[in-house]
Amino acid sequence: MKKQGSRTLFVNAVEKGFQVLSAFRRAQREIGASDLSLTEIAQFCEFDTSTAQRFTNTLVELGYLEKDERTKHYRPSIKLLDLSYTYLVQSKLAEAAMPTLIEVSRKLDTSINLCELHDTEIVYTIRIPHEKRAYRTTIPGRRVPASCTSGGIAILSHRREEEVNAILEASEMRAYTEWTITDMDKIREKIELARKNSYHMSIQQMVPGEISTASPILDANGYALASVQIPVYMPKWTVEMIEEKIVPLVMGAAQEISRALL
Repeated sequence: MKKQGSRTLFVNAVEKGFQVLSAFRRAQREIGASDLSLTEIAQFCEFDTSTAQRFTNTLVELGYLEKDERTKHYRPSIKLLDLSYTYLVQSKLAEAAMPTLIEVSRKLDTSINLCELHDTEIVYTIRIPHEKRAYRTTIPGRRVPASCTSGGIAILSHRREEEVNAILEASEMRAYTEWTITDMDKIREKIELARKNSYHMSIQQMVPGEISTASPILDANGYALASVQIPVYMPKWTVEMIEEKIVPLVMGAAQEISRALL
């Protein structure tokens, strides 16, 4: 969901550089690849080979990509973590949230996440894993649709109506499990219910057997900045157990972080 505005100061070359970097995320999502050939980079970016070569070589020279001289494939380098670190180290939200997230994770003996909204997706910016899960599902930076996740619904429940409508209309309504809700009216009903309850419980919407509960972190005007989310798994956890043990703590955590940001 791109913002519309003047492109007078827009530098196309910078955009192309980031398209190359973003190609690796797309490749991981779409074909499960961790490295790419020059031809594959050109295809993902819709560049001709010459353009792809210039931008890829520049990113290698700057240290953001590595080239395997044997396979001639490229992959992101450790230097890309500088960008993640720069974001997180200056984030007042992450700084305020971390102590509370650690405390709640220890109390419940569960994983816990901090979710932030970007375009039509939420990004897990802090993840405190507990149970052994697939590596890719436990690291910060993972993106999932806001429309079918508890963290996303919790945030949307305290955003302006026109913003919510724009996000939903731009979202890909895809079924990730047989229980995923893709009907726009039903999603709006869930957002409204989350607004009334100050939390949302998502049952098997992204992952079979997973129940996740989230509550919004609000600014002084009641605008959602992020959400606290706790995922647990059936049959160990039931809805009744979650309502009794998790809901009060996830709401309390979100409120505590909200107060810390005032």
